[in-house]
Amino acid sequence: MLKLFYVTDIHGSNVCYRKFLNALPIYGIDVAILNGDLLGKVLIPLVEKAGGGRECHLMGQYTEMNTADEVAAVKKTIENAGYYWVEQSHDEFAAIKDDPGAIDQLFKKRAVERIEEWLQLADERLAGKNTDVYICPGNDDWWEIDDMIASSKSLKPCDDMIVKFSDYTMVSSSRSNPTPWDTPREFSEEELSVYLDGLCQRVGPSSKDFENVIFNFHVPPHGYSLDLCPKLDANMRMAAEEKIHAGSIGAKKVIEKYQPLLGLHGHIHEARGAQKSGRTLMINPGSEYSEGILKGVVVMLDKKKVKDYVFTSG
Repeated sequence: MLKLFYVTDIHGSNVCYRKFLNALPIYGIDVAILNGDLLGKVLIPLVEKAGGGRECHLMGQYTEMNTADEVAAVKKTIENAGYYWVEQSHDEFAAIKDDPGAIDQLFKKRAVERIEEWLQLADERLAGKNTDVYICPGNDDWWEIDDMIASSKSLKPCDDMIVKFSDYTMVSSSRSNPTPWDTPREFSEEELSVYLDGLCQRVGPSSKDFENVIFNFHVPPHGYSLDLCPKLDANMRMAAEEKIHAGSIGAKKVIEKYQPLLGLHGHIHEARGAQKSGRTLMINPGSEYSEGILKGVVVMLDKKKVKDYVFTSG
């Protein structure tokens, strides 16, 4: 029997990433998959105050830090929520606060530095271990980080690849259908349908070739419980009382056409659950990265069957 651990959408959260690595020996994992989104979304300036200390606006609240311990605690809170921090003098902050280009450049610098830190930590933690750990970006992630992932000594890239482990074949994709946020790896439904079908054709032309295949698609299939999320109004605010299906029609088509053994998905954080499509068990473990909670799923595979699965949260 093979024990697989699947996690998605940690969005820059340091504590979730560390929990992911820590969980592997605890659960006795043979194969682990971290499927985007890997990058965070917010940069928090820690600005020097007159007279000493620092100040910032964090999660809608003004925060003062008057000691080194207080600064360290705020930094940890920022990192665990998936945000990035930068220490600035008052003049440095004033010089770029109205310059979106300069802010974006600084944001990207800090985001890349965190990915570098994560890759180094994985090399330290996984050295000499038997667990295979695959990593795939998501639609929020810049294409530039693919080369960084490919340079890792211990994490195996898998995006746009057909990889094999034990008796299983995994097909992976970081791409998504269009979202309201115009993220880097979005494609039209027509483009995504053609792309995913072409990726599957590299495995084989018929469903018989997919008896032991795993689809590791960041985007879930359209129209199932795994892609339900609150509808956004014109001001991009969530309407909790009304939900829509936001997954990909292209993903739906290839799952229903090829009927793999297992579909592993993320992207829609609120849609934690499991559902069948024919013989295919599809799972979305959900995400609560901003709370520092790592959600995942342990899947037990035995020959051509999913023997069992258990959702995890911690």
